[in-house]
Amino acid sequence: MYCISFNDIIELNGILKDQGLLFRIHLRDACGKQSCWIEPLGQCACEGHFDEMYRVLENFFIGKRTSIEYDESKLNFWIMA
Repeated sequence: MYCISFNDIIELNGILKDQGLLFRIHLRDACGKQSCWIEPLGQCACEGHFDEMYRVLENFFIGKRTSIEYDESKLNFWIMA
């Protein structure tokens, strides 16, 4: 299974910033399973940009030859096993 590195998070946050998407990705480790959470950086600034941000996330991990899965809120995700 792919292991998300701090460099991945830094790179991903840079891509989001470069594309003008006001979101930040955070990494956490939970009992042997990595997960990430998505922080919208302002309600109005992110309105209407969630789909674009999800595309960036999914394409980033496709480039790493893996895919992600979201929870019900779509503000948390992890690598699919």
